Amino acid sequence: MTSLISVIVNCHNGEQYLEKCISSIINQKYKNLEIIFFDNHSLDNSKKILENFKDRRIKFFYSHTKLPLYKARNEAIKKSNGKLIAFLDVDDWWEENYLSSREKFFENNNYDYFYTNTMIHNEKNKTFKKYKTFNLPDGILYEYLAKDYFIIISGLIVKRNILEKENYFNQKFNIIGDYDFIMKISKYANAKSFNEPLLNYRTHNNNFSKLNHKMFFDEYKEWFNKQSESVDPYFQKNKKYFLLRLNELEIINYLYEKKTLNLLNKILKFPKISLKLKFLLAFFLPLKLINFLRK
Repeated sequence: MTSLISVIVNCHNGEQYLEKCISSIINQKYKNLEIIFFDNHSLDNSKKILENFKDRRIKFFYSHTKLPLYKARNEAIKKSNGKLIAFLDVDDWWEENYLSSREKFFENNNYDYFYTNTMIHNEKNKTFKKYKTFNLPDGILYEYLAKDYFIIISGLIVKRNILEKENYFNQKFNIIGDYDFIMKISKYANAKSFNEPLLNYRTHNNNFSKLNHKMFFDEYKEWFNKQSESVDPYFQKNKKYFLLRLNELEIINYLYEKKTLNLLNKILKFPKISLKLKFLLAFFLPLKLINFLRK
């Protein structure tokens, strides 16, 4: 008997991409799944589109008020029944063997969560690019992720007991909730990676984190400050990498908010040469030309 997988789909006004997302779940070769569709107060045709799918595995829930994203994710998880919890955002989609390709590991007690490589679909340029070209690591990932965070929530499958151990996601976050969760569990939980990019992640002008760069910076700053106050040896050992990321997000935020000599000075001191050159270019260009910063 295969394990039941609960696929969490959180939606707020997702009509543009919804059909492709849901079709990619229904058409999975792995059939023992349920779709927990949590409509976070959509005002578009999302519900009507979903109703066109005649599949008993779809379970629809509607919030009469718009919730912070990770509170909505938590509410969706509470409605689920699976031993395994997968996530797929409405603007992303899976290849049909996304779940079946890792089926043999689902009952393996050596692994607590699963993640995958990804194809990045740039909607504007109509291009596909493999997310990571190196072999993704297994096991305890904290130090890898401190240097380069490479897990995308739409490519994440977690055993329910791990989610319950951490009391799900920190629901005050709107952007970095999955980052916060993964960094916590990556200190002790064992990951299984898959290098084949069976997730398609769509980048477009309406990506929430791109539209809310200040919120991204503020949430990450709050996370960084809280970690800095702790005596967590994992964080303290890798603090320089987190600080570098904080500085990067700060520069991006102020490039959009206010270009000052102080910001230029921060850019000139930024240690990563490739990013420094992009930041310098962005500093002297009009805002409409610096979309390459939105990643």
